[in-house]
Amino acid sequence: MEASGSDDRRSHILGAVLRVIIDVGFTQMTVADVARSAGVSTALVHYHFSSKDELIVAALTEASLDDKVARNEAVSADGTAVERIEQVLCGSLPDDANDGSWLLWIETWGETRRNPRIRSVMADLDDHENAVIAALIAEGEAAGEFRCSDPDGTVARLTALRDGLVVEYTLFRPDQSIDLMVSRLRGAIHDNLGLPTDHLAPSR
Repeated sequence: MEASGSDDRRSHILGAVLRVIIDVGFTQMTVADVARSAGVSTALVHYHFSSKDELIVAALTEASLDDKVARNEAVSADGTAVERIEQVLCGSLPDDANDGSWLLWIETWGETRRNPRIRSVMADLDDHENAVIAALIAEGEAAGEFRCSDPDGTVARLTALRDGLVVEYTLFRPDQSIDLMVSRLRGAIHDNLGLPTDHLAPSR
C-alpha cells in the first residue's frame, strides 16, 4: 500500500511538472514552482527526483508514453488502413488553441536542441509515430487500398504538415476552424496515397 501511495505522489508531481513547463517554460521553471503546483513540499519533490533535469525528463517520458498508448489504440481500432492513418494524424490535432499536450510539445521542441536527454525522449516519440504510420502504409498497400511509391517521404511530409498546422493554429491563428485543419490534413493524406480527395468532408 505504501508503494502505491508513493507512486501516486510521484505521478502527481510529474503532472505538476507538465503544468509548470506549459506555464513558464523550462528556463524559468524551478523545483519550488513544481512543489507549489503539486501542493507538496520541495523536500518531497527532491525525495523522488534528485534534480530538476531528472524531474523534467521523467515528466516528459510519462507524457510521451501517454501519446504512444493513444496512438497504439488508434492503430488497433477497426477500420481500413487509410481510416487509421487519418485517426493517428487527424485524431492528434488539438481540441483548441490551449490544448495542454500540444503546448507541452511545442515548448519542448526548442529545448531538444540544448538538452540531450530531452532530445532522446522526443526522438523516441518521433520514431514511434513514424514507425506506426509506415506500418499502416505497408498494411494498406498489402490490402490493395492504395499504392505508395515513397512511404518514408509520405510519413515525413504528413507529420511535418500536421506539426506545422498545429503550430500555426496554436501560436498564430487560434480563431481558425479546426475543421479546416482536419480538411487540409485529410486531403494531404489522400493525395500522398494516390487517393481521390474531392469526396472528403472536413470531419475527424
